[in-house]
Amino acid sequence: MLQGASVHKPDATPSVLSRIRSRFGGWPAIVFALLSLSFGSAIIVVNPPLRGPDEISHFLRIYSYTRGELLPVTEINGRKGIFVEPALYDRLHFFKDSGERFARYRDAGFRYGQVMAEYHNIIGANDEAAQTPVFAPFAGTEGYSPLAYAPYILAAAIGRLLRLDLPELLFLMRFLGLVVFTAVTAYAIAVTPALPWAFVLIAMLPGSLYNRVVLSADGAALSYALVITALCFRAALNPSGGRVWERSLWMTLCVLAKQPQIVFVLLELMSGRLRELLGRWKSIAIVVLPGVILSPLWVIGVSADVAAWRVREGHDYPVEQFDPLWKLAYMWEHPFHFPLATWTALREWAAPLWPELIGILGWQDIVLRPWTYIVLTALLLLVPLQKLPLGGTRARVAIVTGFAVLSYLVLVYLIFFLTYTPVASPHVLGVQGRYFVIALPMAAIFMASLINLELPRGVPALVAITGSMIAGVTSVDAVLKAHW
Repeated sequence: MLQGASVHKPDATPSVLSRIRSRFGGWPAIVFALLSLSFGSAIIVVNPPLRGPDEISHFLRIYSYTRGELLPVTEINGRKGIFVEPALYDRLHFFKDSGERFARYRDAGFRYGQVMAEYHNIIGANDEAAQTPVFAPFAGTEGYSPLAYAPYILAAAIGRLLRLDLPELLFLMRFLGLVVFTAVTAYAIAVTPALPWAFVLIAMLPGSLYNRVVLSADGAALSYALVITALCFRAALNPSGGRVWERSLWMTLCVLAKQPQIVFVLLELMSGRLRELLGRWKSIAIVVLPGVILSPLWVIGVSADVAAWRVREGHDYPVEQFDPLWKLAYMWEHPFHFPLATWTALREWAAPLWPELIGILGWQDIVLRPWTYIVLTALLLLVPLQKLPLGGTRARVAIVTGFAVLSYLVLVYLIFFLTYTPVASPHVLGVQGRYFVIALPMAAIFMASLINLELPRGVPALVAITGSMIAGVTSVDAVLKAHW
């Protein structure tokens, strides 16, 4: 009996491990989920309230959705917003003011231990005062659809029912967002037919990780983009495989998360030659049309302000220069203005754009150690090196993904030119490197299909895990040391 037990035991372990792998999509998805939840939870704990980029504005838009305000109808002095309770407004203003004090006096030793002590001393002091609602502007977040905020809206609704104070409510919202967007990203890693470790490293970059643990539309945007990229990539390998309704669902989510992501509809062209695509026009329409129709309808419905008031403040710029229709007419008369402004922006701002893409945290004021950017850049260039099982479709995949990446870059600059840049500016204003993380999965497929070289077995996993560990440790360390 003892001999029989000793023979049976080694067979049982691989069976359990194989069941875990098959249930959760393989080791890359499992490794990512563990790393994301571990480091993400640590950042949530050490990251002070409302220290994410525009996190107050995102909170207000999420709060409006919990009250059923789908469209931003309240407007005062040309600014869309929401009326909130004075107690909540005071708390938001307190942390906004604390963030500004932190930016000014961090080098002098100002830390969030002092802030939280002050907060607990004043909490409840003005809660019994007059309850006349106070107007709080969205400051550019009114254009984001509820699909970009889905887990935060649920958490905020639960928090309101439980009457959680602002810090506890933010903790709940951040944690549920981390769990949901980690699960969505892990699904993308599980279904991609190749380059799963490249997807892991992209999703674990400091900027990617940080945007999953603060209130932001960027966490949803990257997660949805990873899924639809993986599904279209799978359709390129096997056009008859996959489910059309699934690609349609995730394409719509991706496109509605952020306006520039409408270019992801181009990825559906990977699924076959032109003659084959014409024969499958119905399925292509099912995938592409919902997002193509709903995205502009949403923009028109919300009449979104991309915070161009920040540019106009202190200047005498005519208001019409921030009207997209007026700017399109201007481009027709001056066809070289936009290309030259974009080229100038790229030439002058290319250096800071790449570190921002890798990750500059907080209010874009917490820079990681310089070696982190160098190492992660090198690992990003290494991890996509793989021979893809594409056969004769490799050229088509390379062309489509390369064109989609270029289109995304141009569209981001075009949107900021149309809505945020006065004609007197020699370059496009407002573009940040973190906006381009969305295009990295497509860029990885483009690079792999173009180079078509294979790293030794196990090296992509080693590269991705090493890079993810570096990203996670340095991000937690940077946020902790900066604030506490």
